[in-house]
Amino acid sequence: MKSAALVMLLALLVTGCSGGTPEANPTKAPAGVTNTVPPTQSTEGPGSVSSPSAPTVHRLGADRYVALATALNQRGVAIWWETDLVKRWLEGPASFDQAIVRLGELAKVPGVVGFKVSDEIGYNDGLETMADATQFLKAARTRLAQVAPGKQLLVDAIVPELGCLPWRGSNQQGCAQRVRLKYPAATAAALESYLRAGLIDRLDLSTGLLEDTTYAKWGLTKSEAQTDAWRRVKAQGWPQLTVLQARKALAEPDGYQGDVSQAAEDTRTYVDVPIAAGAKAVDIWTWRQQYQGKAVSLLGPSLSPNPLWTELARRHAAGTQLLTHMTPSQMPTESAAFNQECDLAAAAFTAVFVAAGTG
Repeated sequence: MKSAALVMLLALLVTGCSGGTPEANPTKAPAGVTNTVPPTQSTEGPGSVSSPSAPTVHRLGADRYVALATALNQRGVAIWWETDLVKRWLEGPASFDQAIVRLGELAKVPGVVGFKVSDEIGYNDGLETMADATQFLKAARTRLAQVAPGKQLLVDAIVPELGCLPWRGSNQQGCAQRVRLKYPAATAAALESYLRAGLIDRLDLSTGLLEDTTYAKWGLTKSEAQTDAWRRVKAQGWPQLTVLQARKALAEPDGYQGDVSQAAEDTRTYVDVPIAAGAKAVDIWTWRQQYQGKAVSLLGPSLSPNPLWTELARRHAAGTQLLTHMTPSQMPTESAAFNQECDLAAAAFTAVFVAAGTG
């Protein structure tokens, strides 16, 4: 009854909504995209914690990023500022410190829980080794604690070897070894080292699932592979080392395109399985964003509910914590449409990653 009522409420909210053009951003750039700029290892390199000189002062009163965060928080939504601090760290101390100053100002906005500081750490992001990633995390944690004490640091990660299921046999072990060599800063051992060092307050985790055809050759469905991977994560004790969350990109051009059956399967695989294994929340990418030249989103241009939205609304009504991503530049500029979108997002998501405007 409760979930049905919520779905009805969502239908009422979208009636007459004039949302902006949809957009999105799946889990990550393709495997061929790499950042070839290595981090400096000296104490004066990107990992240093020098104080910024002549910092930029941001006026929050006229800030569209703050306006979106404030509007969402007024609707009971928790706020995470989303920033690519890895990029700024690799650019050097001046760029890194400029971003830190910005985040320190944004931390003052009511409802802010913390900062998402990297997108799939160690996976095509320029952090080539576990030592690089550790140095970055220490620098980010130190500087953010100085400008925003008490706020949490969140990292999202893909651990490709988990999708290989290496504990199952030689074929799976070979798959895992290949991706470990390719992404040494994103192995299970590397992620566990960051967690045990106390560098990550919350971890958004993708298990790096492979194609359905690969699992079919191994006698599994993708959902069964996900269950096996998350069972392994639980056995490794990761839920005790951090606040563990799952993540999955489900946005598509013109909104999610799956039918009722596909939406039920996607929700079961990417929401229900991780929650059953100890994940505290699930990050569903994305509300609306431009990605690889196309506008992707969870809902279509009219913001009408679709089968995935119905499933997410049911999970939200049942108490599952769901997050999504919102970018101010992709929101409507007209006040009524802007408010209606915030209302709709708050009806399904308990927290939102808001772009911080740091590039």
